[in-house]
Amino acid sequence: MRNLFITLFLFLPFSLSARELSPLPQQSRIDSQTISLSQPVTLVGADKADADAVALLRNHLTRVQPKGGLKLIIGERGDKSVKAFAKQIPAQAEGYFLKVSPTQIVVAGSDERGTYYGVQSLLGLMQGASLPLCEITDWPSVACRGVIEGFYGNPWSHADRLRQFDFYGKNKLNIYVYGPKDDPYHRAHWRDPYPAEEAQRIRELVDAAHKNKVQFVWAIHPGGDIQWNLADSMAVVKKLEMMYDLGVRTFAVFFDDIWGEGAKGDKQAGLLNYVTDEFVRRRPGVQPLIMCPTQYNKGWSSGDYLETLGTKMYPEVRIMWTGNSVVDMIEQNDMQWINNQIKRKAFIWLNYPVNDYCQSRLLMGKTYGNGLDIADMVSGFCSNPMEYAEASKLSVYSIADYTWNMPAYDAEKSWERAAKALVPTNPVAFLFFCQDNVDLGPTGHGLRREGESKAFLESISQAKDSVRAAFGYFSIVQSFSNQLLGDSINNPHLIGEIAPWVRSWGLLAQRGAQVFYMSESLNEKDSLAFVGAYRTYAEATRAQKAITSRDFEGSIVKAKPVPSGTVIAPWIEEHVNALVKEYQKKYAYGKEFFPVQAIADGEYFIKVNGRYLTNAQAQADRTGDRPVFVAERDVINPQRQQWLIELDTKTGRYKITNKQDGRYLNERGTFWADRQLNPYDAQWHTFLLNGQDGRFSIQCGGRAGQAFWNQQGDHLGSSPQEQQIFQLEAVK
Repeated sequence: MRNLFITLFLFLPFSLSARELSPLPQQSRIDSQTISLSQPVTLVGADKADADAVALLRNHLTRVQPKGGLKLIIGERGDKSVKAFAKQIPAQAEGYFLKVSPTQIVVAGSDERGTYYGVQSLLGLMQGASLPLCEITDWPSVACRGVIEGFYGNPWSHADRLRQFDFYGKNKLNIYVYGPKDDPYHRAHWRDPYPAEEAQRIRELVDAAHKNKVQFVWAIHPGGDIQWNLADSMAVVKKLEMMYDLGVRTFAVFFDDIWGEGAKGDKQAGLLNYVTDEFVRRRPGVQPLIMCPTQYNKGWSSGDYLETLGTKMYPEVRIMWTGNSVVDMIEQNDMQWINNQIKRKAFIWLNYPVNDYCQSRLLMGKTYGNGLDIADMVSGFCSNPMEYAEASKLSVYSIADYTWNMPAYDAEKSWERAAKALVPTNPVAFLFFCQDNVDLGPTGHGLRREGESKAFLESISQAKDSVRAAFGYFSIVQSFSNQLLGDSINNPHLIGEIAPWVRSWGLLAQRGAQVFYMSESLNEKDSLAFVGAYRTYAEATRAQKAITSRDFEGSIVKAKPVPSGTVIAPWIEEHVNALVKEYQKKYAYGKEFFPVQAIADGEYFIKVNGRYLTNAQAQADRTGDRPVFVAERDVINPQRQQWLIELDTKTGRYKITNKQDGRYLNERGTFWADRQLNPYDAQWHTFLLNGQDGRFSIQCGGRAGQAFWNQQGDHLGSSPQEQQIFQLEAVK
């Protein structure tokens, strides 16, 4: 077991440098020599420097005195305190120069945010009271970098958001867009003011965001019922005025996921121009608007909608974009296309790691796939996260890394640093968990993520006995699951969020361990042990299926956690199905504990109203034809009417092939469309049999949908509504 643990650990590329900053600086030199901040420190320039930066610094210094200590110089370009370092301060907005020498420390920002980020880097290098000698010149690749709370489902709590802002400040993210779909005052009741208690919470969020140098963007979503008249245009402005009074200085107007009258591009452009004239340009400190268009991705674009926005809407209005589809990663060609359409740089709304369309999965893998050469092509870059605020930080950490220093971004190393930052005392267990929660599974949006359960796949592929190797993996998973669930040191909010998945992960490993015991029992011809292992497996399966996330009163979405749904869960199910099938060929004992197959594997006649389903054009290389129903039994070539029906152990559904030529029936009730291009795929070409005593409906399953087979004239067809009963008569 120890050797297996070492082998699996090597598959996790964990190599975090203790002195490595994240986000990675543009230019840095960090030495091994250190100084101690336990000595007295004298602040120079603190009276003129950014107040938030100074307050943050003071919170981490234990001995500050007026003079005589280690000199710590702080300030922004133009301040007397940092005049001697003017040439070293980068010209870019939010940039900073940081230098630690044996005799003094310098934090000099190009502006207030730059000074604040310089302090964050200084604190990021500290280990206890130890600080390395260094020289860093740094600035961001992307001007607006952050998060949009724009998902469907349970919105983040007030406490979630407050913790997010601290995290954003630490990681140099500077924008947060408030747009939860299920806040009624954002969307359904956009004209109405927030009740006093909720308004006070918004004010607290704005103050906390600004303290961390984060723009708090409040978004209004009027498109569902807006009337294109002066009254509703004024209603939008009035609502923004209310939010301005709460401290908001950046605003967005959303028209996503609507249709009908509200989706007209010229009307939307007119409204945004009106709001710019009547509100944005008249209020001090208000930033240009951000808008989310109705056609927010290339796959949904049509007509002249985008061009209308580009030509008729004021050029300072920023337009959001999700890519080539709703869920997509962003590359240079994508940006060239959209920027040409809208006549400005698009503001990216990245729908990752949001999981509101695959709620059973946590998306804890690497954040990869976005181009490293698009910094100059975007006006902003925001990630739409999961409703699990703390778990989302794993990806948000990498979004910060990516948008700050895009050319140097390394998805895998950033992922490792994120795991260490979130679970500092047990990053190996956490990263192990994350690696088993990577892929989204099949969804309507098509995005998939590589690398799920890499350690599992590599361990079984390199082993002589893959089942024994898998057993070792599952033993480690159960140990790590217990460690994470019992963690009282690391972030309790994170552990609480992921706990349903961690428990499910541990039970999945318990189920996987029974594969080994069942296999050994079968080899040793021990039917009693086999049935015992299967019953343990079945109980763990029931316990796993009973776990629910967000199972609280008022929850909008309740999810059934599915850890490693792409790799390990199918592996376990396939092996258990195969082992049970093999066992039942040899033993009768314990059959009451196994699921009853709808029908035993074998050869059958398939009949409707006494007519036989027949392979009328039997020929092994024929493609795309449809079997027919004939009244007479074929006594000359009976195999044309004989169908091999067998359980597919990967899916638990049935494969149906003709005895004459071996062709399988596909989801449309025809033979394969093309023998080379359309090979058998269990996810598409297996069926559910519902019934008993030889009378069954036959229904598509998996990715093929849920249509039923039925008789259409003389031919076999399918229908999503019409359910027909077939008689399956065993060939004797």
